[in-house]
Amino acid sequence: MRGRDIDHLTTIPAERQREMLGRHRAFWAREPGSAALLGYAPSSRIFPLANLGLQHEGPFTSELITRDVMEADARYRPPVYETDDLPPGKIPLEAIEWCQGYTGARLFMSAAAQTVWAEPGTGHPTSIAELEDRRQPAWLAKLVETTRYLAGALGETMLPSESLLRGPADCLEALMGAERLCLELYDNPERVAEMADWLAERVIELARAQIAVLPRLDGGTINRYRLWAPGSNIVTQADIANVMSPAHFREVFCPAYRQVARSFDTATIHFHSCAWQHVDALLEIPELAAIEWGMDPTGPTLEEMVPVFARILEEKCVILMNIRTEAETAMLLDRLPREGLCIIRRKE
Repeated sequence: MRGRDIDHLTTIPAERQREMLGRHRAFWAREPGSAALLGYAPSSRIFPLANLGLQHEGPFTSELITRDVMEADARYRPPVYETDDLPPGKIPLEAIEWCQGYTGARLFMSAAAQTVWAEPGTGHPTSIAELEDRRQPAWLAKLVETTRYLAGALGETMLPSESLLRGPADCLEALMGAERLCLELYDNPERVAEMADWLAERVIELARAQIAVLPRLDGGTINRYRLWAPGSNIVTQADIANVMSPAHFREVFCPAYRQVARSFDTATIHFHSCAWQHVDALLEIPELAAIEWGMDPTGPTLEEMVPVFARILEEKCVILMNIRTEAETAMLLDRLPREGLCIIRRKE
C-alpha cells in the first residue's frame, strides 16, 4: 500500500511551497546560479526520548513500541520557521536504531540517560547463515506500522521522513563490536565484504518498506534532514568508518554502500569530520548524490574542512548540520560555491 499523495502542506503558503520545491530540484542538480538552502533545527535534544513517556532501562525490543508510544511521538511536532528553506517534517521515532535491530543487534535503552544504543554480545557472526539467524523481521513490521500511524496523525501539516537508516558498516559494528570488526578487516576482509553486502540488502529492504507508506508531495519525499527530492530519497551512514583505513573502507565496504545508494532515486550518506580521509572513496560512488557532515570536537575544525567541502561540491551536494552561529554560516557562504550547498543551523 503506497502512501497517499499530498497536494499542499497547510503549514506553508502554496506559493512558498512551489518555490521551495523548485529550489530543492535546483539543489540536487547543482544548477548554475542557484542559491544555497538554509534550514533550521531546534536546539533541543536531537533524540527527544523524553517526549515518548517510555520509562525503560535495559534491553529494548520492538514490542516496547506500543500504540501509546506512537501517539506520544506523534504529539511532538518540530517547530516550523517562516524563513526555513526546508519543508516541515518529522522523523518517525527518531531515536530508534531500526536497521541495527532488524539486522539482529542487541538494543538497549536508558530513559535516565535519554538514549538508545546497540551492544554486541559475547559471540559475533562469522557467516551469512549466522546473520540470517539473527535477523529480527518484527522491526521491519514495527517501522511500517509506526510510519503509517505518524503519517495519518500529521495529516497535511508536515511530512514524515525516512528514519535512522544505519549503513552496512555500522550494522556490522553493532553485531560484533568495533575491536572485532577491525581485527576481521585484517584477518578476513573477503568475509567481511560478503557480510556487508548481505547487510546492504537488509538496509534496502527496510528502507523500501518504509518508503512505500510515506506520503508523496509533488511526487517526492523528504529525507531525515528535510531535503525534498522526487521519488525515493534516503540517508545512510558510516559512523564507524573513522576507525578504518582508506583502503579497508574503499575495498571492503564501499561496494555495499554503492548497492544501497543505487537502489533509490536520491541517496545521501552521513559522515563525520574525523573520517574526512574517506572523501576520495565516497567521490568514487556516483550514485551518492550528497554527503552530509557532522562536525566532531576531535576532528578538523569547520574552517579546516572548507577545502574538503569545496572539493565535494565539484561533484556532489554537501549538507552541513548543526552549524552554530550566523558567523559560521556567513563564512561558509563566503568561501564555498552555493550550488548544491545546504546549511542547517541550530535555532533556539
